[in-house]
Amino acid sequence: MNMTKRFQSEKQFANPVAGAYLGLIITMIVWGFVPVFLKKLLAVLTPVELSFTRFLLSGLALLLWVLLRQRLALVRILQQDLKLLLWCTLFGPLAAMVCFNFGILHVTIGTAAMFAAIEPLFTYLLAVLVGQETWRANRLLSIVLALMGIVLVILARETFGVTYWVSLLLVLLTPIIWAVNNIITKDIVKRHSPIVMIAASFVLSSLFLAPVLSPNYMQTVLHMGLSMWLALIYCILSTIFGFSIWYWSLRHLPPSSVAVSMYLIPVISVGAGRVFLSEPLSLLKVSGIATVMLGLYLVNVRYK
Repeated sequence: MNMTKRFQSEKQFANPVAGAYLGLIITMIVWGFVPVFLKKLLAVLTPVELSFTRFLLSGLALLLWVLLRQRLALVRILQQDLKLLLWCTLFGPLAAMVCFNFGILHVTIGTAAMFAAIEPLFTYLLAVLVGQETWRANRLLSIVLALMGIVLVILARETFGVTYWVSLLLVLLTPIIWAVNNIITKDIVKRHSPIVMIAASFVLSSLFLAPVLSPNYMQTVLHMGLSMWLALIYCILSTIFGFSIWYWSLRHLPPSSVAVSMYLIPVISVGAGRVFLSEPLSLLKVSGIATVMLGLYLVNVRYK
């Protein structure tokens, strides 16, 4: 009897679905602190330069591993799905990271993370449109709640201006881009290694951004202080392992189930912004974020 229970326990622990959920939770906690370090790095690097640096260093590290361990897999994806890989790169890491970096220049990281977290809404709606998921009537209320929460968060700000609204728009584009990416990568991640996909996407992203770097980019990077390098290393490691787990999870979970894990990020980011950056936190903003989180939870009720 004890042997049977032990075998069942070990089998459950080895369940890839359970592992995917656990990996996503850890990834969201790590990603929740990333905006703090991004804000710090944006004091010396432009949004494009920061995106390029993360893509280049992360991509080269992953590419080295791929060349040593999965060289044939890299050749296969370039031969079979190069066009789709380019689309996944453009409507994914490249566009999303650049938009987010520009957005947080003039928006608090808690607000930016909350906007990024509404990705499940867009993922679900797009998945319904393309036939990957089915419509459920109870999710209309969820969408309304999330939208109400967004309005409360916006109203919590005391002053408004063109710069602020543009920054909000850029932050809003981030979840839309990732929603598109979740849909178009659903099939390709089943055919190819997630690590290979990420390595190729990051290297391609750095190639796309290289022509628009400022002339003083290399000098700026080489003269960054130790604290800046530590912040950059954290962002790079979170990028490598975070996206690896993200794409791996898409193999075992529905797109919206993967996306729903992102509602942990705003909670962590709001706390981190308050503690480390002294960002304002009003009752109205907390109420708005809580309403958004409730909507996200309801819209992503697990499938039966």
